Amino acid sequence: MLVILLMGVFSTPAFSDEADFTGETIVVGGDYYFPPFEYVDETGVYKGFNIDIMRAIAIEMRLDLEILPMPWYNAILALENGDIRAIQGMKYSEGRSLLYDFADPYLVSSLSIFVKSDNNYIVNLEDLKGVKVSVQKDDFASDYLLSVGEIELVESETHEMAIDKLLSGETVAYVGNRLTGLYTVQRSAYRDQVKITGEELLPSDYGIAVAKGDDALLEIFNEGLATIKRKGTYDKIYSKWFGEPIGLPQAYVRNLLYFGLIIFAFFTLVLILFYHWNKLLKKEVARQTRNLVMESTYKEQTLNSIFNGLVTFDKAGRILSMNEKMAYFLGPDYLESLHRHYKETPLDKLFYDRDFAHVLKTGLHKKEVEKSYVREGEKRILEYNIYPLIIEKNQVTGLTLTMADVTEEKYMRRKLAMQDKLESLGLLVTEIAHEIRNPLTAIKTYVEVLPDNFEDPRFRDEIARDLPREINKLNGFVTELLDYARPKVSQKELFPVHRCLSEILTLFANQFEEKGITVSLDCPGDLYLYIDEQQFKQVMLNFLINGIQAFKDMAAPPKITISAKAHKDQIVIRVTDNGIGIPKEDLEKIFDPFYTTKQTGTGLGLSISYQLASENGGDIEIKSAPGEGTTVMLIFPKSHLKEEAP
Repeated sequence: MLVILLMGVFSTPAFSDEADFTGETIVVGGDYYFPPFEYVDETGVYKGFNIDIMRAIAIEMRLDLEILPMPWYNAILALENGDIRAIQGMKYSEGRSLLYDFADPYLVSSLSIFVKSDNNYIVNLEDLKGVKVSVQKDDFASDYLLSVGEIELVESETHEMAIDKLLSGETVAYVGNRLTGLYTVQRSAYRDQVKITGEELLPSDYGIAVAKGDDALLEIFNEGLATIKRKGTYDKIYSKWFGEPIGLPQAYVRNLLYFGLIIFAFFTLVLILFYHWNKLLKKEVARQTRNLVMESTYKEQTLNSIFNGLVTFDKAGRILSMNEKMAYFLGPDYLESLHRHYKETPLDKLFYDRDFAHVLKTGLHKKEVEKSYVREGEKRILEYNIYPLIIEKNQVTGLTLTMADVTEEKYMRRKLAMQDKLESLGLLVTEIAHEIRNPLTAIKTYVEVLPDNFEDPRFRDEIARDLPREINKLNGFVTELLDYARPKVSQKELFPVHRCLSEILTLFANQFEEKGITVSLDCPGDLYLYIDEQQFKQVMLNFLINGIQAFKDMAAPPKITISAKAHKDQIVIRVTDNGIGIPKEDLEKIFDPFYTTKQTGTGLGLSISYQLASENGGDIEIKSAPGEGTTVMLIFPKSHLKEEAP
């Protein structure tokens, strides 16, 4: 009898006065769809791992529990408003611990990233930045992704709805509880469409949450949880819901094992034949070694035979190699710079540090950069290119630097540009002469009749009105001609494209009229270029002159169309004619200096036009075919100074 009484005493929970919940119904909330933790099945029964845990605690502690399923965000609000006393399962975080008290954890919960099976570019949180990600509303995953930043969240009421948005393509990924996601995917037959990528995120304690300060209820839950763990009830519930591993299908595992056995048999055969193969490999290695030595020699000779100097660096800036042409820049002792940092060598003065750092950081090359340097007491100009060395994807492992002395080339370019400008000037003089004769004729006529009509008031009014106008017109043409012919240093300025094109067309107005050429101009008034205006005019004049000359022996009415439009970060100017066109063999050489198919001319016009466009950051493309006319496209960078235009 004494033993029975003692067993009764120790088997009865030790409730304190404050913790006596006899006769009280404790309302506990939970998510209505968070399988396998808690969910309402197809028959309307609310079940899951959390449900069984709470019922086991209720039995041990003799509690009257009412467990209510509801949307997760409603459960949070209900606990905060006092409509329920506890939430049966909540992931612990420092932020939540400020709002709620947590019982001892009974599980470790983690998050995972779910994507479609064909998605191969999302492997971690950084890959989610800038894309849409579905989550359950007010779930811990939502708060965590917000702290990461730059991720566009699409909230759903349940995890299943969030996964549906992933499958429908509304989002690129779904982030949520790992076990819940796996359960939902398997239950809905989405196994072949969805996969987990990356590592588990934020493994954290998971347990019962109560309102802040509800210590009595918290003590009851902790004691009940300890009791069911001690008696083994917890292990049975865990085995019921999580005992079967969520993994690959058995058929897949079986095939994988078969494949492993085949691989094992294959490698066994390889080991048996290894001795024989080893002999063959040694012979092959010796042959390949000889080939590599020869190839290395050929490469070294090739690098030494190129016109430009060549240097390679590692990421730290140490010089790894250089060809013989670098002796021109560094002197006969150039090889002493090998394996040293470039700042410790004369090479430091031959290029800009900022370009080295830019290519190393961005992986983008720097081309045709000019820099002044002194060689044997003479100031000269070199041009260099820096390219990244990329062995692995997106990993810059070093840099290559090529350079050449372009002093004479720059001089010849300026000389050719001036020669071409003078040649174009000679062609323009004939056209401008028509405009000069008109005001001169009017002035001459007034001067001849002036003695006989000086006393006529009407004549004096006309001469006072017409002579200044004709003189101003004549002065304007002469001024423009002088500005065009006067050699000057290239100077960029912001100017409206429409105004410049209109001025150019005015110079050819008489020639267009005499030859019956129809000209149309399509250019918005707010389009601006930031380049050398006179050089731009020279390029346009060269192409217009070529266009006019393309109308020889044509039956169709000649027509030239000029259009200018902004496209992304570029301004494209098209000059199109319906002339005789250019044969393919000539089109390939059209920009070569001194190449021409005309009876007269130097063949420098298009070559220098291309050079002038390049010096202003532009490019020229020509499309043509015999009998189909020609289209010239001038492509320049879009001005970022448009807001400064008048």
